[in-house]
Amino acid sequence: MTKFVERSRTFLNSYYYPLAIFLIALICHSLSIEVFGASLIISSVIIGLLTCDDLKFIISPLIMFIMMFSEKSIMSGKFYTTPYIVAIIILAILLVGFFIAHFIIYRKSIDFKSFTKSKLFLGFVFLSVSFLLNGFLNFDEYVFGNFTYALILVGSISLIFWLFYVNLKITDSLKNYVFYILYLTSLLVTIQLFLSFVHQIEFNNGSIVKETIRVGWGMWNNIGGMLAFLLPIHFYFASTVKKFGFIFYLTGGISFIAIILSLSRSSLLSGGITIVICAIVSCFVGVNKKINRILTLSAIILCFVGIFIYWDKIASILNDYLQRGLDDNGRFEIYEYGIINFFDNPIFGTGFYSDWAYDFQFIPFLPYRYHNTIIQMMGACGIVGLFAYLWHRFETLELLWQKRSVYTLYMALAIGTLLFGSLLDNHFFNMYPTFIYSLLLVLLEKCSFDTDKKIDG
Repeated sequence: MTKFVERSRTFLNSYYYPLAIFLIALICHSLSIEVFGASLIISSVIIGLLTCDDLKFIISPLIMFIMMFSEKSIMSGKFYTTPYIVAIIILAILLVGFFIAHFIIYRKSIDFKSFTKSKLFLGFVFLSVSFLLNGFLNFDEYVFGNFTYALILVGSISLIFWLFYVNLKITDSLKNYVFYILYLTSLLVTIQLFLSFVHQIEFNNGSIVKETIRVGWGMWNNIGGMLAFLLPIHFYFASTVKKFGFIFYLTGGISFIAIILSLSRSSLLSGGITIVICAIVSCFVGVNKKINRILTLSAIILCFVGIFIYWDKIASILNDYLQRGLDDNGRFEIYEYGIINFFDNPIFGTGFYSDWAYDFQFIPFLPYRYHNTIIQMMGACGIVGLFAYLWHRFETLELLWQKRSVYTLYMALAIGTLLFGSLLDNHFFNMYPTFIYSLLLVLLEKCSFDTDKKIDG
């Protein structure tokens, strides 16, 4: 039994386990055999909860599990049938039970009280409370969904931070280990998008039909937003890996091509700004400055030559961008509703499930959101929510400045890309991007960056 525990712990905390999760998610998504993949992943998580003394092992399944679900399976509706719903509820209860067992078994090595000492503690508390108070005093429109959705947000943002903060052993290798998982995640999404062009995405007169860009767990905006969020991870490795660092620069370029092909204009804008900054930074920071300068110059020349020679084909394929241009796609109308709702109930907002949210709703169990984090907090949570978000934002910016290094620079670029994209979309309220966001904040606060090359301010 002792050998089984040791071998399980060794494998689940190794670099091989995230790779196994990556392969399971990719294969099961491609073949639409999610039940098989879920069985493997959940079984490994249960073993990990019983054998591992911290939650390092759960990072990869937490992030990549959702990306296992294919468009074919989601559209079949089978996951919304009674047997599957019952099975999901039972599994959720079991997992909660095993989490409790984990915390009981390893309680001596878990510092439950450390969270209150966190420099981000107040921000997470304020944010959680503002979520839970959304729509308070707006009794005419208040529904139970306001509370349940708030719980989801608290769980995906604050609870994730708390879990990893109190039960994640900080080692010198943890930072690169987490970025390695995020790199695999970026590759997973990129490959899924490219494969969808083979068997799903449709063309009309040579142009991509935007509405067919779906991969089950998300559509074009979700795909582009996740790829843009993770884009700086490629360039971090391109700047820090001495041998074959150029490979990461190239995969970063491929990831950006995937962002373009997602036809998500908000992601193209945020990802476009990010890749320019990352390319410039990689030319002056890290161990591969010379090769990165050559690659950057080559990429610029290649882009200009490619656009000049193949413009007609490019314009045809990406016709959706040219047709929509700078059209706001109804965003200004949505923002107007958010501001009106804010003034209707300025203290706590009108709630996530106000009448407006129902009018625009297209996913049964999620409210329609304002496509802008600031307006979302104002409209749904009022001045209380806006204050909480700005306080949280101040704390994170202060911590990033205090711990500036090569690693935190690329981390800041990733977080900044997510937050900038969330001013045009719903990424911050889509749950799974915030799993990564909260995990990065744990690393930011708890890891030491003394051994990293500092960036002087």
